Amino acid sequence: MQEEPQRAMFDTSVYKLLLEGRLVRIKELVKSSKLIVYGCKVVRDELRETSPSYKFNGKSLRNLLIFTYDSLVGKRSYPVGNEIEALAKEYLDAYAGGVSKYKLFNDFKIVATATAHRLDVVISEDDRTMKSIHARKAYSLVNQSKMYETPEFKSVKDL
Repeated sequence: MQEEPQRAMFDTSVYKLLLEGRLVRIKELVKSSKLIVYGCKVVRDELRETSPSYKFNGKSLRNLLIFTYDSLVGKRSYPVGNEIEALAKEYLDAYAGGVSKYKLFNDFKIVATATAHRLDVVISEDDRTMKSIHARKAYSLVNQSKMYETPEFKSVKDL
């Protein structure tokens, strides 16, 4: 019996690691259909914010990041509407950590998108904000009250 593929959303930070070739395992998982990558407007917009003057191997880093995102996500990109914004705001209200809430709002929208669409996992290297103990407590508190299941958080090395 074939196991179900993991449905995952990558945080913005993962895409640069993919470009650097350090994530061959992820590419293998995607190719073998064991991992399905979903995206959202927040992640794509953050990738677009990369300065067009930054280069990677002589090419525009921004264009390479967006190409990598588009090739992995395809049409599996979720909009960030009112429901997602409201859930992210509830995470912010429940958050009691030391990082500026303004800096966390996009992270919380990414997690809210993954939660609302019942994705299995969020892949991120962002231990200080998105995956911090305080942020995870906020997700858990809000999601339990709404009877949502919180996605699992993994680093790329956990795949």
